[in-house]
Amino acid sequence: MKSLQAVQTALALLLYATAQLSAQDQAGWRQLAPGIELGLFPAVSGGGQMQIVRVNVSRHPLRLCSASASQPKLTVEEWAAKQKLCVVINAGMYDKDGSTHCGYLKNHEAILPAVFRSDYSSICVFSPLSKDARPFRLLDTDDAGIERNILSQYAVAVQNLRLIKHPGENRWKQQPKMWSEAALGQDKDGHALFIFCRTPASMHDFNEHLLKLPINLVSAQHLDGGPPASFYVNCGGVVIRGMGGYESGFNETNANRKFWLLPHVIGVQAP
Repeated sequence: MKSLQAVQTALALLLYATAQLSAQDQAGWRQLAPGIELGLFPAVSGGGQMQIVRVNVSRHPLRLCSASASQPKLTVEEWAAKQKLCVVINAGMYDKDGSTHCGYLKNHEAILPAVFRSDYSSICVFSPLSKDARPFRLLDTDDAGIERNILSQYAVAVQNLRLIKHPGENRWKQQPKMWSEAALGQDKDGHALFIFCRTPASMHDFNEHLLKLPINLVSAQHLDGGPPASFYVNCGGVVIRGMGGYESGFNETNANRKFWLLPHVIGVQAP
């Protein structure tokens, strides 16, 4: 009897482990390094693919790299090589001058621009100034106390258009415009999600699709779309060069095959 029970227990554990592995395979996560995982998921439509890198920011702090008078703009691949980064994505849209970030931007001592925009409803903060502050947060700017209580706790803050409001509310109305997308998200465990999809979609549909994926997403912000949208991974023997393509009213073709020069990027230090 004891032998039978032991066999049944072992079989139950095996089935449980198999179920867990199947769920992991279904989610599509692959470890590139401890604390850095790559997820490959279907695009919203058209048979394309969406790439997501999930980063445990407690193990791998994020970095904001910015161009300056002494530092020219670079592509994400060039930023990665120069700053020894293994994952790089846009930090957000920039103005017609090609360098000024469109929302509030704080990079340690440099604050440019210093204007806190009321229409940019998402802000990510990292590089905490105290040990009590979490290493990374993606916040809604319409929550009370953001400017006064939160920004002073972090050396880096990047304000952008909001895609998904915490705890998982699509804030983008349906519209005919569509584009390739680079986005930054946060999951329920506080991980940073670097999100890229070359296949164009409306942001309403993009958000709905993200919320249905097995990634536990709670909030997200728009980084850039169309040809400037850039995503580079070089970690664990995996190299991904993601260049944006189509954008309604700007670049209505998917022919782009080169990285654009970017004034600001968010990256992960190479392990």
